[in-house]
Amino acid sequence: MNRTYIAKLYRLRVLNSILSTFALLLWSTVVWAVAPDTPTAIVQSITQEVIHVLQGHEGQSFTPAVQNHIADVVLPHIDFMTMSRFVMSQYWSQMTPTQQNEFVRLFKEQLVHTYMIAFSHYSGQTVRILSSRQIYQNPDVVQVNTMILQTNGLANIPVTYAFIQENSGWKIYDVFIDGVCMNLSYRDTYGQTVAREGIAKFLKDLSKKERSWNNGQ
Repeated sequence: MNRTYIAKLYRLRVLNSILSTFALLLWSTVVWAVAPDTPTAIVQSITQEVIHVLQGHEGQSFTPAVQNHIADVVLPHIDFMTMSRFVMSQYWSQMTPTQQNEFVRLFKEQLVHTYMIAFSHYSGQTVRILSSRQIYQNPDVVQVNTMILQTNGLANIPVTYAFIQENSGWKIYDVFIDGVCMNLSYRDTYGQTVAREGIAKFLKDLSKKERSWNNGQ
């Protein structure tokens, strides 16, 4: 296999696994004494609420109602606008406001679809919160470092969640899995497509994919 093919396979693995690791985080049982409304406390809160939902439907189908309930718990803690601006990079300023809003919506749908698949394939992994630290000020940015503990003999996976403090509170705006940045991975993939096909066609193709996501594919 040539280097280009290997690179594509690696990016695909990263994109498919990053949101899976985010989903696995929500299954972990974390016991930390932390101040309320901090990034670590948010992780704890999401964990408890999502596990409660899933345990209440244990052994049942992963229905749209269950998915919507989980989405209601998780999505308010994610800053899709900041993620979208970073992912689209230089192309963001070339998009009309309508195109920008459409991309944010479609990107959000893609991430939701990915982590819902991760929930449906959970196989006993747990996550340990290791530490958290502030890495930037004005705006305040905090990283929460975690470790996915595998159950099948594979190597554990370090995952870091980046939070930014906004007027509405702390929001997740990026995820790093085994040192690989989620936003950067999407930016690389989307950037190549936009450079080749243009913004309008890129959004049209992404919209077509949305229909398949909504049909459970």
